[in-house]
Amino acid sequence: MKSPSLFLALTGATVLGNTPEPGQITVANSATNYAGSLAQDVQGYLAGLPATNNENLLNALFPAIQVNDFFQFPKADDEFFLTESDDSDIRAIGAAFKRVEFRGTTVTASTQQKGLTMRVDHKSLPKVSGKIVAGWEQRYAAALRNRLIGADIIRGLAVIDAAATNAAKTWDATANPDGDLRAAGQALRTATGLMQSHVVLGNLAQQKRQDSYEAAARVNHAMANHAAYTMEQLASYLGAGKVVIADGIKQAKKGAAKADMLAGIAYVYNATESPIMDDPSNVKRAWSPVMGGGQWGVAIQEHAVFTDITVWQESLIFLPITTGIQKLTIS
Repeated sequence: MKSPSLFLALTGATVLGNTPEPGQITVANSATNYAGSLAQDVQGYLAGLPATNNENLLNALFPAIQVNDFFQFPKADDEFFLTESDDSDIRAIGAAFKRVEFRGTTVTASTQQKGLTMRVDHKSLPKVSGKIVAGWEQRYAAALRNRLIGADIIRGLAVIDAAATNAAKTWDATANPDGDLRAAGQALRTATGLMQSHVVLGNLAQQKRQDSYEAAARVNHAMANHAAYTMEQLASYLGAGKVVIADGIKQAKKGAAKADMLAGIAYVYNATESPIMDDPSNVKRAWSPVMGGGQWGVAIQEHAVFTDITVWQESLIFLPITTGIQKLTIS
């Protein structure tokens, strides 16, 4: 794992080496994963579980593509938008066609190993006639996976935010939020040549959008209908592939106040669900198989009175094309 401090900030976990305390979630490392443990892939402990809200949100925001541990992807440049407006593409008799070059760069990257470990004291497990009730490993593994997914959502949103062009907007009774979103989509289209695949609204941004269209001054106005739009209707109105409400909750550490993963923010960007690397996506989520071939790995390390459960994945959220990403900060 490359950035343990980032995991600590996102999850509230602590680093305790290979000796976590019972009930304590720690950042996983290779020794925890493999030293004397029984490693199982997703089929062993996580297969068949219904998708959580966080998992659905991660897949909606950042479509995944399978890669090797190390992979290459092309970085886009402006040469693809050059236009021969001077008629230089017209060949004169006896002459050759105009010669052009595409000098785009290829970048080598690698997936990051991200994982968490929980030590479960056997005394804390439910028992019937002195026998531990079966299936507890799956429950803890599923909880750890969901926590890792939440961290990846926050990480991906931070990656997008760092590259976005920001505009401050006030959404009140006199504003037109959907007009602002359409303008952001047009700014992306001008920069990249493509209409947006994703419009992402934080929970607070969506609430302010609805409040704007539900204002008393608009009760008998056609714009009031916008407040009741489904996300499919809103996507159609905006000319977007999809509208995603990022309504997840995060908590920096145990006992701390909970907060929205994304509050009064809206993002507009492209993220296609293509199985290849060289497509026009602003953001991609690459993953490589863990031991056993699945997307998620689970390691069970049993001791006499407690068991260590480690869940990990190998993935990377990155930006092949930084151009055109739009951000609206809503007040």
